[in-house]
Amino acid sequence: MDLVLLKTFLKVAAVGNISKAAAVLFVTQSAVSRRIKQLEDYVGKPLMERSGASLVLTDAGHMLIDKARKILDLERELLDSLDISKGKQKISFCCTPSLGIDRLPSVLSSFVADHATTVDLNCVFAMPEEALVGIDSGRFDLALIEHCDEVDLKSHATHPLPDDEVLFFSAPALGIAAKETTIDRLFGERLYLKNEKGCAKRFIDKNLRTVGRTCGEFSSVVYFDDFTFIIREVLAGKGIMFASSGIVAEELRSGLLRGHRVSEFSHCRPRTLILARQELSPSLQVFIDCLFAAFDLTRPINFPA
Repeated sequence: MDLVLLKTFLKVAAVGNISKAAAVLFVTQSAVSRRIKQLEDYVGKPLMERSGASLVLTDAGHMLIDKARKILDLERELLDSLDISKGKQKISFCCTPSLGIDRLPSVLSSFVADHATTVDLNCVFAMPEEALVGIDSGRFDLALIEHCDEVDLKSHATHPLPDDEVLFFSAPALGIAAKETTIDRLFGERLYLKNEKGCAKRFIDKNLRTVGRTCGEFSSVVYFDDFTFIIREVLAGKGIMFASSGIVAEELRSGLLRGHRVSEFSHCRPRTLILARQELSPSLQVFIDCLFAAFDLTRPINFPA
C-alpha cells in the first residue's frame, strides 16, 4: 500500500475538504482527488461521500482510517528509531495561497526529488502580512507574496518576480465577450470567491473602489473555500470568478473558460520574494533556484543584493 495515499486520505478526512487538504499537503486539488480515487480502486469501495460542502467517511472509510493511522504510526516509529532526520538542514517557506496552488507543486517536485533525504522542508500558506511577521520573527527563511494591498518592504531583502495576472473568468455559455468587458456587464452575474479575507477579495475591492463601485452590486457573491467547487460551478455557467489566471490555465487553453478584463481595473499584482537573512545555505540556494525556474527564470548572479 502506498503510504502517500494513506496520508492524503487521513488529511482529507481530518479537514473534510479537498481544497483545504491540498493546501496543507502543498499539492494540487486534482492530485488529492486522484490519490483518493487510487485508494478507493485499491480497496474496491468508496471511502468518502459529499455531504453539502464537506466530505464524510463511508463505512469503509471509517474502517480504513483506524488502520491507516496504525500503519503511519509504525512508519514514524521506524523513522525515529533510525534517526532519519538527524543532520538534515531545515528550510521554512511561506507563500500566498494562489501562488502555492499555481507554482508550488512544480517547485516541490523538482526540489524534493533530489533533497528529501538531506532537507526538512516546511511550507505554509498565509496572507502577506503574516508572511512578513514570520520573516521578521525568524519563523520563515523566505516568503513569496502577491501584493493584495500596499506592503512596506523597505527594511527587507527582496527580489521582484513576474507579476500575477488576475482576471474575471466565465464559461462561454454566459455569452460575455472574451478579453475586454464592462463592470456593469459583470455585475449581472453571481461572483464566486474563495474567501472573504483572501487576496482576490481584497484586490477586487481595491479595483472597485477606484471606480466608485462595490461587490454588493454583483447579482450575488458566494464564498466557498474549495477551488474545485468554484471552477465546477463557473464551468457549468452558474456565475463568474475572479482569480489568478495560472489557476485555470488548462481550462483557458482548452476553451472551457474565457478570461475578461475591465478597462478601469488593474489586473496585475506584483510578486516579491523576501528573505529573512543575507547568508544563504547551499540547500536554500537550490530551493530559490527551483522557485526562479518555476517562473522560467535564472537566479541573478548578484542575488539577493
